[in-house]
Amino acid sequence: MEYERCPICGSPSLINEYSHDIISIYKVNCLRCGKYEINEEVIEFEIDNDKLSPEQIANVSGWIRENQDIIIDNEKLKSKMILKTLSVAEKADKILKYLAKQFPVAGTNIDYDFNKVKDVLSIIQNQSFPESQNDPFMIMFNKNAPNLLPLISVGRIIDAREFNFIREDYLINEKKYISKEQKITPAGWAYLESLRQANPESKNAFVAMWFTPMMEKIYDNFIKKAIIKAGYKPIQIGRKQHNNDINDEIIGEIRSSKFIVADFTGNRGGVYYEAGFAYGLKIEVIYTCKKDWWDKVIKKRVKAELKNKTIEFVKIKEERKVHFDLNHKSFILWKNGDELYKQLLDKINSTIT
Repeated sequence: MEYERCPICGSPSLINEYSHDIISIYKVNCLRCGKYEINEEVIEFEIDNDKLSPEQIANVSGWIRENQDIIIDNEKLKSKMILKTLSVAEKADKILKYLAKQFPVAGTNIDYDFNKVKDVLSIIQNQSFPESQNDPFMIMFNKNAPNLLPLISVGRIIDAREFNFIREDYLINEKKYISKEQKITPAGWAYLESLRQANPESKNAFVAMWFTPMMEKIYDNFIKKAIIKAGYKPIQIGRKQHNNDINDEIIGEIRSSKFIVADFTGNRGGVYYEAGFAYGLKIEVIYTCKKDWWDKVIKKRVKAELKNKTIEFVKIKEERKVHFDLNHKSFILWKNGDELYKQLLDKINSTIT
């Protein structure tokens, strides 16, 4: 079994090539990133570990590890290269959750040799893999890398110094979520319970929106396509066949989604309800709204029945304004579908992990 270097992070990987039309596709199984596919154009023109910063390598590798079997093209790689670097607390949370998944029985010792993190990363970063499998450094690497590298990836760790700080100074000494004997403490288990995110493995994305011909076109041509491009399955209740009560169906779909897109164009009460319901379940909500409906008063001529029962056109002022309870949220404000597509795709890629 001959290992090659991962195009993303440089770690040992098994790589198999196959052709798709005229482009070669590589199936990669990396000790750090896990399984993904990448085409030769990305490798030739986009991937260069001398150009990717350590932060970008950590972020892209971590995202791949959390989204296994993903297909990486130029556009997807570029979007992942601008992922925000997580805070110390966010990285610590990911490490703690990963360790809890690997050692789910309370009181179990975490039998990873964390003292070898520096040596494992040093071999990869210096590209200094010994040729002989009997070399002491290679024996150490083969024993520890399969355990340590996935943890490094999930935590989006940049180097050994950062890892040691998060594990020792933060998780053990400061938070006391891990004991010095390498067990998750009662405080750590209690904290993990408080972090439970709804549906972390789900690929569904519920869309709450105004059902008009104009918005249906926006959904079909832009919202739906952005969600699919990001690797998720859009759920729009108006398109689903069912025999259940509509409200039960909506609640069920939201409960099973990883995130929802709530578009407030039209200021529909149902969208407010669905966004609030998802937020209460700790499901990520992406807020969008057409600029004409964000905060604007327009004059309209509408038909009205007067007191004398006659029908006439009258002028009214229509207030289009997102309620103050939500207008402090980070909204995607869009003028047209192309603008919505780009911003929504970027938002999904940068915030949904």
